Amino acid sequence: MNTVRAVQVNYADYKSGRFADAPDIYTDFELQQSVDGRNWQPVAKPDGPRRDRPNAYIELPQPVRTRFIRWVNGHVGAANLAVSDIRVFGNADGRAPSTPEAVVGQRHRDQRDATIRWAKVPGVVGYNIRFGTRADRLTQTYQLWADELGNAATLQKDLRSLNKGVPYWVAIEAFNESGVSKLSRIVKMR
Repeated sequence: MNTVRAVQVNYADYKSGRFADAPDIYTDFELQQSVDGRNWQPVAKPDGPRRDRPNAYIELPQPVRTRFIRWVNGHVGAANLAVSDIRVFGNADGRAPSTPEAVVGQRHRDQRDATIRWAKVPGVVGYNIRFGTRADRLTQTYQLWADELGNAATLQKDLRSLNKGVPYWVAIEAFNESGVSKLSRIVKMR
């Protein structure tokens, strides 16, 4: 069971043939949920006036404990229905992953680049590399999926977006379906 709090439906323009505004260019749909995948109950619909919603975000009035979410099309104002993705926001049961350890940030000879290393955390979906020009302002984030990094005990990722002559600090968060870990120790890139 999962707790679902919001859903976003992202439409795409596939041979829409529509290039101007018109009264029939709007999206309408219903979100439904099911615990068993057979019995479905309505959860939410877009509210307010009919309008074009290329990225329709619906925050549920109350969180829903469920296993399945489905989207049921009502209307789309294009020649073809095209959905690029459906994003479900919430948390799975269970615990957030443990905090990443052994974080090291090593700048290259070309200081615009750095290699970040940390100890692999078991059972994660991905990591957020948080970095910035002050230890108390890690305002930049590089998110990556765990399966991109391989199975080594020490993981690494190159950052190629730093400024020369500017100090940087870095920390790592791990995440899974249940949440985000505590932020690792913040270290200065050397």
